[in-house]
Amino acid sequence: MIARVGRLVRAEFLKLLSNPFLYIALGVLALAPLASILLQTFLFGRKETVWRSYHAIQLFSYGFRWGLHAATLVQLVFSSMMFAGEFDRGTIRNLLTRPVTRTDVFLAKVASAAALGTFLFVFVLYASLVYALGIGELGPVWDSDHYLIQREYRAITAFARKAVLMSFLPYLTAGFLGILVSNWTESSGYAVAIALVLYLLGDMVAGWLPPAAQQNFFSFYGPYVLDKLRSYAEGGAEFWDKRIDEGLLYLRVPLLTLAAFLPPAYLLFRTRNIHG
Repeated sequence: MIARVGRLVRAEFLKLLSNPFLYIALGVLALAPLASILLQTFLFGRKETVWRSYHAIQLFSYGFRWGLHAATLVQLVFSSMMFAGEFDRGTIRNLLTRPVTRTDVFLAKVASAAALGTFLFVFVLYASLVYALGIGELGPVWDSDHYLIQREYRAITAFARKAVLMSFLPYLTAGFLGILVSNWTESSGYAVAIALVLYLLGDMVAGWLPPAAQQNFFSFYGPYVLDKLRSYAEGGAEFWDKRIDEGLLYLRVPLLTLAAFLPPAYLLFRTRNIHG
């Protein structure tokens, strides 16, 4: 089974690499962190002075927050086409004439979506770091009024590492929403539209709710941890919400969401009358 799934994953990536939208998306993702850094340093945030240059972690939080949001939308587009695209083109029938099961196909597409999402995450992370380190400076965060160290270098880098790790699984969960939607319709265009609307609508509804209720949405955690990082890098006395940090909500909520997305997606795929 592992060998069959591996071959299917390789085939998925060959199709992906032949899609011109992938390269357009990577170009957008390469520029999104830089645009965010430049705009936010100009419009918002703690300003540079003679005694205090922009801190690289501060700039990284600007770039990575919006770069990650763009990467979320890109992985939603690709994941929502994973199954619907096969039905759209009629290739699902040819695929299942090979010595593979529907379970093999499902696992291969889920693994491909997860691998693509991880690649996009690392790509945006790397781009954000390159821009932040090129423009800002590492070291402690200084109080320019009293010329005192507000934040030690080790503390701020440890906070940044934790923020990146905490943002990964909530970000990746969006791709599995695309997998679920992709099994609802045979049109890849409708699948993309539905997935984007559901994600953005859920994000909007979460924003109207009290903070405790927002924590039940996986999309809450990426912006939350990166906003905390931004404030921490600017010298603010920011600490993690104990319920989120010690209660591991940034892991539990995405995992529960995955448990809600994947079984229905699998059942939909298994019960489709593909040969009819």
